Amino acid sequence: MAHCKIHNVRFYYPEPQAIRCMTVQSSTKKLALSRQDASLEIWNLQNTWFIERSIAPTTENFSIEGLAWCGNRLLSVGLHGLLVEYNLKKLCLENRWAVTGEAAFCLDVDKDNTKIAIGTEQGYLNLFTVEEDGIYFKKFFDKQEGRIISLKFDSTGEFVVSGSIDVIRIWNVQSGHAIHKMTTGRSEANKPTIVWCINVTEDFTIISGDSRGKLTFWDGKIGAQIESYQSHKADILSLCLSDNQTSLYCAGVDPNIINYEKITVKDGLNKWVRSVQRKIHEHDVNALVLVDNKLYSGGDDSYLACSYYPPKTLLKVPPLLQNPCVQVASNARYILLRYSKHVELWSLSKTSTVDCNFRGFLPTKEEPKKLLELKRVSKDYDGEEDSEGIICASISADGKWIIYSTVLGVNLFQFIHDDDTPNLVKVDDLEHREIPCLRAVFTPDNLQLVTYSNAGSLYFYKLLDGRASIQQVIDVSDLIDCVTFLLVSSCGKYLIVADTTSNILVFVWNQKKNEWFNHCKLPKYKNPPTSMNIHPLTSNLVVVYSDSKIVEYDVSKKHFTQFSRNLENSNWKSRAYPIRNVTFDPRSEDVIILQDDSNIIVINKDKKLSGKKSPKSKLVKLGSGKDGEELGMSSIKKYKHLVHLDWLDVDEMVAVEVNPISIIEKLPPAFVQNTFGKK
Repeated sequence: MAHCKIHNVRFYYPEPQAIRCMTVQSSTKKLALSRQDASLEIWNLQNTWFIERSIAPTTENFSIEGLAWCGNRLLSVGLHGLLVEYNLKKLCLENRWAVTGEAAFCLDVDKDNTKIAIGTEQGYLNLFTVEEDGIYFKKFFDKQEGRIISLKFDSTGEFVVSGSIDVIRIWNVQSGHAIHKMTTGRSEANKPTIVWCINVTEDFTIISGDSRGKLTFWDGKIGAQIESYQSHKADILSLCLSDNQTSLYCAGVDPNIINYEKITVKDGLNKWVRSVQRKIHEHDVNALVLVDNKLYSGGDDSYLACSYYPPKTLLKVPPLLQNPCVQVASNARYILLRYSKHVELWSLSKTSTVDCNFRGFLPTKEEPKKLLELKRVSKDYDGEEDSEGIICASISADGKWIIYSTVLGVNLFQFIHDDDTPNLVKVDDLEHREIPCLRAVFTPDNLQLVTYSNAGSLYFYKLLDGRASIQQVIDVSDLIDCVTFLLVSSCGKYLIVADTTSNILVFVWNQKKNEWFNHCKLPKYKNPPTSMNIHPLTSNLVVVYSDSKIVEYDVSKKHFTQFSRNLENSNWKSRAYPIRNVTFDPRSEDVIILQDDSNIIVINKDKKLSGKKSPKSKLVKLGSGKDGEELGMSSIKKYKHLVHLDWLDVDEMVAVEVNPISIIEKLPPAFVQNTFGKK
């Protein structure tokens, strides 16, 4: 790869949103988490963990206080007093049910996925049943004094354990009456104890964490306390159990994650003893989940962390939006930045002309300039205006067309920037604008807009004289799940559409008929793709999957390339972080550039490394025999949180980075502890 100029964009400041809840679907290893702004992220944990899909916040669903899987259904409750079911293919709300007792703080689903329990502000415990044709309200239990903060079904589904202020109750599901009431006690007479979290073992041992920082074990059969530990110096907000029920982790306002192990003592009795301690977060830990001996934790610092032993490993993922959240308009030298509830358009600076051998920082003729900010405002339940969450956004290469979508529909604008005076004109007569789109892309000639609606259709719009008219509609039946990729080749001839189940379709543009046709479908792989792109010179499609498998597909000839076949036998290993982006050197057919959170990996298909290896390079053995060769692979670790890497011109690149300090500066104060006599 030849030398090039790099624009280091450091004015992208996504707002860190605290992780509120987490729940895992054990059969598919899908981790669902909610954030403070009521956005949802579904993480795939089967190989390299990555965001498989995300659901933008809306004014209707502005709060998520509890989250749970019910089979393949994802449910949540919040301060709006609704039980919400999500459509994970359309990435929107599917159904809503009102609960008795105003705001809802917690919910749980029994082991058989047939009953749902919800705790509310007014002390009502609601019970819903799950039938083949839907979810139905069945009854609410006896009203208790005070709100219900936490609850959990036992392993049989016959009892529900609820935690509130100063008390834990055990409820009989059949009768709806409380059969045991256990008081927690107080550390101060006038300071109530809040039971923040509860879990129940198979032998009906109840484990609770409360605002005193105490972890307490109760005998659920007789409603009596077994033992109690002063585990933390402040509130315990979350706890989780291992699959074999012999290990638990707890954490909270005091962010130390402490492990307790169940051991057998004299006379065959069992006892929980304190084990290892992990210092992963500096701020409140709101949620803990244990999957295959890997502990996933998240809280007010907005980072999702994964820790496990052996070997001692800690991985942390920053609070970045799912790709694509950055797009470069190369011809206009614009960059479009997508945030949770708005998009920003910036103009990039131009550099002074220097000698080709120059190395270092280049002087700029002008500073980057923010041109506009776009958002969709609607009214919430209280009649107050609030911004809708952005599902997707895109900009044409010439910078004259901008599109973004919310759950309320699609918004298309024509952007005119003459004489330093930005002018934005909305296209009001856009057909099917009321249907939200999951992905949108403009063709390189800036004459077509392609959108994939959440109804399952590809819409092709013709752009002419400031208007957009429907040119073609294709119903895509081969895509059975949520579409995450939509891209057009640089030549404008090929269109790629892919979903989360590794269905990758290729459409080709017929110049004579002025229509798109289904060209081919790539062989389906067992794991979902995390990134893909089309080479501007060869039109070869490069796909990287969640297990770090790389394939190169010749779209025109409908087969894998020789390079792709050689990679089958390479020692390219799985990575800790997923590949976020694939790009290419427009000056060479042989260079592939991969990018993850902090690394840039440059692969040169036609270059053998000889002699001593560079400290930043390694050899990857490809195949054997006459096709076998050693491939040069260079790794550059220059960035902390690299969001996007793309080409602006033949010799100019754009690297968008989020500085970790900019995230830390926006966080709330952390819990203050004395360490060696100092705070």
